Amino acid sequence: MRENRQIAVLSFTDAYEKQEFYEEMERDGWNISRIFCRGLEGTNCYCDAAAAEQIRERIRPFGASGLHFLDSGNYHYVSRLWLELVTEPFDLLVFDHHTDMQEPAFGGILSCGGWVRAALEELPLLCKVYLAGPPGSSPEAAGETEEFAGRVIWIREEELGRGEGLEEMLKGTGCKEGSESGKADSLPLYISADKDILKQEDAMTNWDQGQVGLDELLACIRGACRVRRVIGMDVCGEASGEETAEKRNDRANRALCRVFADGTAASKRAKRNF
Repeated sequence: MRENRQIAVLSFTDAYEKQEFYEEMERDGWNISRIFCRGLEGTNCYCDAAAAEQIRERIRPFGASGLHFLDSGNYHYVSRLWLELVTEPFDLLVFDHHTDMQEPAFGGILSCGGWVRAALEELPLLCKVYLAGPPGSSPEAAGETEEFAGRVIWIREEELGRGEGLEEMLKGTGCKEGSESGKADSLPLYISADKDILKQEDAMTNWDQGQVGLDELLACIRGACRVRRVIGMDVCGEASGEETAEKRNDRANRALCRVFADGTAASKRAKRNF
């Protein structure tokens, strides 16, 4: 899928400076773009209006397709800005240890903890959100998703497994009326993955983390690609300053690049042969 062979790396911190995954993908023929946002005020965890406009200007040329790396989880709200570039009805699949559906603390400002809610409220092309990863013991997950009943499908951390359940859930959902298959007419997906869903053996982030294995996350993404066309995907959850964290995150990011490349290519072949 040639239009998906681009990677945009947004640097709000120095988290990517000692990672090598994007250089490896460039050697494999991917188009790599670095977008430097260091020193941009009003961006850490919360994004004010002025900063949001500057970020929009920087990401607009890339469109929604491809793979986007967003730095640490403090900047996960950039997903909300990237979703504005989707030009067709779509569903959103979020892998995250947290719901990211908190109500704004003040002034309706965009935040890393409330960007999913903002997307549901503000983006008319967004139909459903599959929220995969908050643990079943999380009281926030139940309360924060209740308001959007029918539009938010909550998949608990304990239910992810190897991705089979998620794949079945995605299959045939959002299909046009009269479709005989759960694939040909189903809505495309945009995927957002926060590595804080992963256990620390597979990634290290600056937020509390879940217990999902990297292999499990990769299997879930493969399954999603088998049943839906994937528009694009973003990844966050970096942590800078510690060599162990940088090595683990580099390895995880490399694996996510590979599964995205393989998954979107397979999705395109399946659609062509359908």
